[in-house]
Amino acid sequence: MNQIFATILLAAASTLPSIAAETGEPRYFVKAWLEKADRSFEHTTGWCDEKDRCFVPIAEHIIELRDLTSSSYRLKFWSDPWEEEPCCISRTGSSELDLWSGHPRVVPLYYTPKAGDRGVIPFGKLIIAVEDLDARDKAPETPRL
Repeated sequence: MNQIFATILLAAASTLPSIAAETGEPRYFVKAWLEKADRSFEHTTGWCDEKDRCFVPIAEHIIELRDLTSSSYRLKFWSDPWEEEPCCISRTGSSELDLWSGHPRVVPLYYTPKAGDRGVIPFGKLIIAVEDLDARDKAPETPRL
């Protein structure tokens, strides 16, 4: 049920980027939904430009995006912006993920195990979509006969 709501929320927010595209400001529109393991949730939208790193707050957490292109980006998730290391990792243990742009992606997040702990502890899942506003404005060329 929450995934359906998240999909509807992300789809509805997709109409907002047209304003920024016209002003020549930020290039990427970010929509995110965080469902924690306790079933509480947060959502956010934000803008990123072509800088090296972009930070999008979601409640008391931070989504860090790097290497943004029209087809992919790198993601880190921080539960506390003052921590030295990201709180959460993927199931494989990586604190940084490479994701494809365009469609919403579901990223299961786990707490980093403490020394001596086995396995991983579920933090929740992040549903995120990064839309390249420049790519929307470029219509594919029609083949010439």
